[in-house]
Amino acid sequence: MLAVSGALFVSAAILISGRQNQTAFDQSIRQIQSQIQQALNEVAVGYYPNKSQFQCLAGPTGPVLSGGSNAQGTNSGCIFLGKALQFKVGGTDPEAFAIYTIAGLQRGGASGAESASLAEAKPMAVAPSITHSSAGYPDNSVVDTLQNGLTTARMWYNDGGPDVEIGAIAFVNSLAQYSGSIISGSGQVNIVPLSGTTLDATKDAAAEAINSDGGNSLATSVINPSDGVYICFSSGGTDNYGIVKIGGKNRELSVTLTIKNKGGATCS
Repeated sequence: MLAVSGALFVSAAILISGRQNQTAFDQSIRQIQSQIQQALNEVAVGYYPNKSQFQCLAGPTGPVLSGGSNAQGTNSGCIFLGKALQFKVGGTDPEAFAIYTIAGLQRGGASGAESASLAEAKPMAVAPSITHSSAGYPDNSVVDTLQNGLTTARMWYNDGGPDVEIGAIAFVNSLAQYSGSIISGSGQVNIVPLSGTTLDATKDAAAEAINSDGGNSLATSVINPSDGVYICFSSGGTDNYGIVKIGGKNRELSVTLTIKNKGGATCS
């Protein structure tokens, strides 16, 4: 009888533990879905968190960023282009993701005309990069962690061809509808998967890929890929994984979640 009771207790404990792990997974993946949606919404309304004040001046090759006392809205030579999200930041435990503020030239067109494309705006991450690694360089990035052992298993996009693996995505305002100071304006939000980025990259490598004088992938990447951008998250405590899909099929502002049982399947 004692042996039977012990077996039942073990079975109940395993069942309870499994349910707890499942609940933790569901909460964690829905939280990151919400954070992605929030970042996208903030770009849509032209908002960025005033984590630290900095100076942004218009230079001949792009924005010139430095630490300073300029208050929000006083960097008139620059505009707020949007935000970039980097997943599975290298060397972090628990796993972290980073959100970057992206600035650009207000007037980067011919003869000082307002910037009409990302190439003219010459985007820059307001964060240290490989090229801009000095101690005085402003850092307006925000780093957060995935909860309950959640990890980024894969990130990719599809634009009508083979899947392309990436490690970061940007949400940027359409420059055709945008002008003003670094915090004003709103309009259509474009989704830009940052080509050349990878999971497990360092923060300075991700910032470098954004910058006009670095990897420049933001200004040259695909905009609004036809089938959207996918991020697959998994957890060691359950047999589930979840795929967050961003945009696709002219639904740029959508952030949808699909939770599936792994069962030996891959993130696809």
